[in-house]
Amino acid sequence: MLTKEGCAGRVERLRGLLAEADLDGCLISDARDLLWLFGLPLPGADDFPALGVVTADGSARLLCHDGSEPLLPMRVDPYPWHVGYTRNLDNGLALAALAARVLPSRRLAAVGFQAESLPHWLAVELSAALRPDTWYALDLDLLALQRAKDPDELDCLRASIGSSLAAYTAAERVIAAGVNELEVLAAGQRAALLAAGEFVFHNGDYQAASLGGPARNRTCEAGELYIVDAWSVVGGYWSDLCRTYAVGPPSDLQRSVYAHLVGILEEVPGRLKPGVRGTELWAWMDARIREHPHLADAGLIHHAGHGVGLRAHTAPDLNRDREGVLQEGDVVSVEPGAYTDALRAGVRVENTFLITADGCMLLSEHPLTLTP
Repeated sequence: MLTKEGCAGRVERLRGLLAEADLDGCLISDARDLLWLFGLPLPGADDFPALGVVTADGSARLLCHDGSEPLLPMRVDPYPWHVGYTRNLDNGLALAALAARVLPSRRLAAVGFQAESLPHWLAVELSAALRPDTWYALDLDLLALQRAKDPDELDCLRASIGSSLAAYTAAERVIAAGVNELEVLAAGQRAALLAAGEFVFHNGDYQAASLGGPARNRTCEAGELYIVDAWSVVGGYWSDLCRTYAVGPPSDLQRSVYAHLVGILEEVPGRLKPGVRGTELWAWMDARIREHPHLADAGLIHHAGHGVGLRAHTAPDLNRDREGVLQEGDVVSVEPGAYTDALRAGVRVENTFLITADGCMLLSEHPLTLTP
């Protein structure tokens, strides 16, 4: 999980960003970024909003609900979140009132803020309290800082990946004709929680004979392919992995296409290194998929992959229509896929890689098998 040392290093990098942008301080309002910087646990941003204030000269404080315990030692100003353990319905307003009360002692002339997550009523109070001359949206700057993963972040990602891999082992044992998709999901969720050793989020695409979607109250039929594109969140970090299983004995076509897609995925490590462009990786994957006679007209209809971390989809994007360039420290999931009616409905396989100085490292070692 995240460490004090890791959080302290990230706060220092944030201060470097403030210096480069000539900002006196910044306001962090997204719960995921409060976790990243201060180790503040993720309760539920809608029910328990919080605000971090970091200044360029070295101070940091956290405004949050009573009882919160950030990992990084710092000043914490709490607001009450309940009456008799019934949650307040206006904790956002409570946070704004707290900010109005405790922040006016310091004026920040140039302030960075998160345009995607700062509520209007809180922004009004902060404007009155801090009296800034300049507001600077630093959402994209923060995302750029988060590209290179620290060792404690990699530990969280490995735990999240391990949770999903345990779910795959359980799901493939359950998948069979006549089994309800909800039973497959339940088996995956149970295994994911037990592997993590705590309550974690686990869900994803759990539909048979479909490109994707949540598990349905529907029984699997013999001859279908079952795509399980699973997500887990452990310690606030997402994993995104995909496997495809046959429901009953697969057809010759299903076996052939599956082998072709697995072969492409096995070639991926040789193509990943800093400087590789996502558009080029997508074009290569699309061309390789079309080399199979059955897939000549199908090609790749979605992205080739994407970054993972505090968010399920983050930079870099490996896409036909949006550029992303690999950097050392990126963690990316790469997923060749192809779909036709004759396949009922298609094959998608996905692994996760850490981009290193001269190549990549596979983080999701797990069997690639069409049948148990």
